[in-house]
Amino acid sequence: MPVSDLLSLSLAVLFPIVAILATRRRWVPEWSSSIILCYGAGILIANLRGWEINGPLLEAIAGGSMLVGLPLLLFSVRVRDLLRFGKPMLFSFLLCCLAGVCATGLTALYAQAQVEDVWQIAGMLTGLYTGGTPNVQAIGLALEAPAEYVVLIQAADVLLGGAYLLGLLTILPALYGKIFSPSPVTPDQEPVQNLSDPPATWSRWVKQLLAGLSVTAAGFLTTRAVTGAWFDPTALILFITTLSIVLALSGATRRIGNSYALGEYFVLIFCVALGLLADFRQLAEDGLDLLYFSAIALTLTILVHLLLAKLFRVDRDTVILSSVAALYGPVFVVQVATAIRNTRLLPAGIAVSLVGFGIGNYLGIGLAYALRWMVG
Repeated sequence: MPVSDLLSLSLAVLFPIVAILATRRRWVPEWSSSIILCYGAGILIANLRGWEINGPLLEAIAGGSMLVGLPLLLFSVRVRDLLRFGKPMLFSFLLCCLAGVCATGLTALYAQAQVEDVWQIAGMLTGLYTGGTPNVQAIGLALEAPAEYVVLIQAADVLLGGAYLLGLLTILPALYGKIFSPSPVTPDQEPVQNLSDPPATWSRWVKQLLAGLSVTAAGFLTTRAVTGAWFDPTALILFITTLSIVLALSGATRRIGNSYALGEYFVLIFCVALGLLADFRQLAEDGLDLLYFSAIALTLTILVHLLLAKLFRVDRDTVILSSVAALYGPVFVVQVATAIRNTRLLPAGIAVSLVGFGIGNYLGIGLAYALRWMVG
């Protein structure tokens, strides 16, 4: 193996460990995350021309890591606990999902003449606004979107989504308090999920990895049986998503413990590999169009969600945390819940964000193909 390929592989496999440690030990600012660090490392090496980049190798690493990581993330979904403890949060989250689908679809129709491959971009943004980064990556793979699009969408989200997140951590809760009713005081709730407890032993990690690989293999076999091809990206992602959720609903995945941490590691491998494929000097013009698209879609998503939440009389803290769950994912739910001093809603907020990993794939892929049919 050439030295350059060995360096790329080593960075993709090892840097996520550094990023996870840096985030957990708070070596980086609060607005940062392990995902941003991994994308940043890959992008920095790629654009400084640190070494020669082997595109096919990195695409294989990115695709493989996502196919393994996706079921590990979805194993963490606890729908029964959510229905028991978090119905108001689930309702507000579904309102945010509805807002994301409508806003992104309308933006795509508006911008179809200005933005190339608008159906793919809209599908990935829908996934981003209903579950977060893993959905963007899975949907991009399913739609066979160029790797640059995924990186650019993440870059736009760091800029635009980061600004909104900063507002939620500072001035927006007080403003929302004037618009929405106060959150009711409720008894302590049983935790739905504890994301801070990674698997404690190597044997548990091995069990989780084998479970994830088994679901991925079953996804390939199902794809082959239904489509006649071993690799149909759209069918494969949907089958893996469905099989993972069925296992989570059955309770079978409880035996292997919380697999979220291991799934996050594979997502970070994807991020590093994709970052290495991004040459911003070739993408500046396309990036501006995509930034414009993302700004409109995100703004509309937020405004429509707030309007629907006000219409259905959702309380302030539930509105805030359901929005964070949809737009950013479980890690940021913890940060914002602490900032607004309402950790009682934390279990439900984390739970709906994990549900978003599952339904976001269906919503994003479905919207993408509907738009492809509509815009030709």
